[in-house]
Amino acid sequence: MKRKEYVGSCYVAAVGPDAWEYPEARDSISRILRRPGDTEVAWCRGTKGFEARQLHFERWLDETKHGFMLLLDADEIYEPDTLERLRSHKLPYVSGYHLRRRWAPMAPLWFKPAPAHVWPREPWTDVPEAGKLHELGGSGWGCILIHREVAEAVKPLLKGEPFVLEDDMDVWPYDLARILAAMRGLRTLTTETNALSLETLRRSVDEYTCVLEQEIRPLRVLKEHIGSDIRFPFFAREAGYRLMGDPAVQPAHIVNYPLDPSDYEQGMMSDGKPTKALIDLKAKIGKDLRANRARLREAQAAVLK
Repeated sequence: MKRKEYVGSCYVAAVGPDAWEYPEARDSISRILRRPGDTEVAWCRGTKGFEARQLHFERWLDETKHGFMLLLDADEIYEPDTLERLRSHKLPYVSGYHLRRRWAPMAPLWFKPAPAHVWPREPWTDVPEAGKLHELGGSGWGCILIHREVAEAVKPLLKGEPFVLEDDMDVWPYDLARILAAMRGLRTLTTETNALSLETLRRSVDEYTCVLEQEIRPLRVLKEHIGSDIRFPFFAREAGYRLMGDPAVQPAHIVNYPLDPSDYEQGMMSDGKPTKALIDLKAKIGKDLRANRARLREAQAAVLK
């Protein structure tokens, strides 16, 4: 079967100040090539980055008909062909390759894919192979091209929650109205017991209990912060859409100079072999993952026993 190709015009969204805080970044965003029908760059700044990104989602979906949205950050420097490269794949959900906004240690803003039950997500540490796309479990929001179809498929799974949210993901999104109605129904049964047959009582209890079991479903269990850039790709994958990463699209994150992926490769690889910095980083990530996953298993076992 031929793979579906995603095409269309683009809502170009930048998160950050519509000012000269980072003039190199602003200039690079203004120089990104756009096709006829694409929007001018829409700027938005919120108290938190996730608030501004959510507002862009709402404007894109509710106020425009554009098939794609390109999300950019005002502290990154982009090549003019950024949008064209991402759009050329004709995929519904694709990310560029960039680094976290830090220097010691450097680390990519990509995460490896994993099954729904495996937490936390493992950070990407290898230099990605050039010339191919890579499936991701998460990526920073600063260079994301997403099709409307993905957002529309994710929306029902969120049950009223925002697309972009800093959350603990301890349980799956739930329909609070259904939960409260089931609780009221169970409470009502305690006052009507004498008027109900045993069979009716059992059937009613089963009905209300099923609603609670459907709506209150453990996910991560732990009440700890999960970034919106991991949360949304998780639900996109649950809806059937994989996030793919293009290592050829390389925005440079501004630290005290533009930090781009070539810095990571130079700092972490020497003559094709991992440097001590990369070996130490992998060891630390492995240790942290094992500890966090053990803690997660213990928490889930306590809740699900």
